[in-house]
Amino acid sequence: MEQDRHTESGEEQNRIEIGFLPEENSPGLLVNIDFFILAVKAFYKAADSRERKYQVQRILTAKDWIEHYKDKHTGRRVLSESISIEYDHEKLTAISLTQVNYDVVFAPKGMFRRNDKKFDIYLLRDSIILEADLKCISSKRPDTIADRIIDGSEQAGRVVLDIRSDVQSKDLIDGLRAGTGKNNLMKEVLLFYKGKFYKLPRNLIWSKKIFGIL
Repeated sequence: MEQDRHTESGEEQNRIEIGFLPEENSPGLLVNIDFFILAVKAFYKAADSRERKYQVQRILTAKDWIEHYKDKHTGRRVLSESISIEYDHEKLTAISLTQVNYDVVFAPKGMFRRNDKKFDIYLLRDSIILEADLKCISSKRPDTIADRIIDGSEQAGRVVLDIRSDVQSKDLIDGLRAGTGKNNLMKEVLLFYKGKFYKLPRNLIWSKKIFGIL
């Protein structure tokens, strides 16, 4: 979708502009975090998709990353600054994202200051960079699903929702709607549910079409 490109990323660009400076003595700081920050800034300032694609490739080919996984079908990778990913469920969701054709870069912790929004990952593909927060849900309760969406949206405009329960689609839709209804921070939910992947913009979640999709 065209809206997935940098035209929908004004909030992300603003956060890069004003806040992404490495903290001194940050644990696990990338050897060249300044390069990463400048490349992301350059992406958001790029005038066309060719320049954005170039900046994406600069980030992905940097030698500082630790590769945690490479999908044999898509060639997409899970990358981070650390030799291990803190939470196993986040790594599993990241692996699922490579299987739907995204490179996943865990956001370097050194780029966040104390009061910054600390989202989990960047999703990269072609001329796209998206900030997202990861949520793995084992509950069937709509209110729990809603709470996790709201919590994630406070960190990023996109939430990756990995449903690990057998929640019924009606209850899932109730949770999605409760989590996005009055939530102006939320742009889109990226959903793994019953072995399928869905990209659900906020307006689609609230349309009648959602009942035929999930």
